[in-house]
Amino acid sequence: MSTEHSSVGAKHWLLRITATAAVIAWMVVIFLMSADDGDQSSKKSEAIVDIVVDAAVGAKLVTREVVTSELRSTIGFYVRKAAHATEYAILGALLMLAFAAWGLPRLAARAALSLPIAAAYAASDEYHQLSVAGRSGEWRDIGIDIAGAAIGIAITLLVMRVVRRRRGRAPKEGKE
Repeated sequence: MSTEHSSVGAKHWLLRITATAAVIAWMVVIFLMSADDGDQSSKKSEAIVDIVVDAAVGAKLVTREVVTSELRSTIGFYVRKAAHATEYAILGALLMLAFAAWGLPRLAARAALSLPIAAAYAASDEYHQLSVAGRSGEWRDIGIDIAGAAIGIAITLLVMRVVRRRRGRAPKEGKE
């Protein structure tokens, strides 16, 4: 076996290991965020709400006087749901990239495997939250997580198709 060939093989294995490690690392990040108790989670959400309110006031979209506790609560709700979708969009994209690194050739197959894995992890994450003080597991959040994963997968799918076309490896008619 030539040195050049073994070097290419080593690069492929390094890419595979890195892509897989990225998926696992991101799942750990999601797990750790879900392990925050209700107070810790609320403080993180409130910090983001403060940023949103400050930005809205700074842009002169609202005045501080109209920012009631009810409005802050509503913004907080949407911040938490956007966080769910974002976490899982990243997971969906990382899964797509990992399947690409492992050589799964069809983009549709990568997507078809990535979504149920992300959905299963979302369900396990919500189940995990049932055991965390001040937290709850919500069916709605599983749906938001799955939607986020689907968005991340779709964006990655589109980027991969563009990259393939630019490299001159456009899929043949009926293959994708």
